[in-house]
Amino acid sequence: MQFKQFALTAPVVLLALIEYAVATEPSGVISNVLLAQGRTINSLKEKIKVGEWAVTLEDNGQSETYMQDLVIGPGGYSGWHSHPGLLLITMKDGAIDFYDKDCVKKVYAAGQSFSEGADPHALVNTSAVNARLLIAYIVKSGDPRRIERAQPKCGEALRIP
Repeated sequence: MQFKQFALTAPVVLLALIEYAVATEPSGVISNVLLAQGRTINSLKEKIKVGEWAVTLEDNGQSETYMQDLVIGPGGYSGWHSHPGLLLITMKDGAIDFYDKDCVKKVYAAGQSFSEGADPHALVNTSAVNARLLIAYIVKSGDPRRIERAQPKCGEALRIP
């Protein structure tokens, strides 16, 4: 019976180790401060309309929210990763190169905002100054805020860490 259990769990553990082994670790993170975190008491169901502008936010189940202050130094990078939810990010200082799962680059600078989701992506600070990001997370309760991902083939070819 023990052998059968080992035979069933060994492949899962091996796959997890392979995924971890090929994940790109972050580098050049100057500061990573979790400012606050909390769990929703009720489901999020917000539908807001102001004139022609509208936004809707709805979850299915309990969510957790986090507020993070992240500083990536010159030449630093996040490594390839994803999130089990939605991130709303505002660039406070500096600039960052954002690469999506297809290695399409978008540059975000101080005063600009963007979002991240469940698809793998990477951030790189190619500037000569620190990049400071203020981040609001809404993720599935109990899940990690960040999931390490393997570097895609396009990232390897373009040398995106």
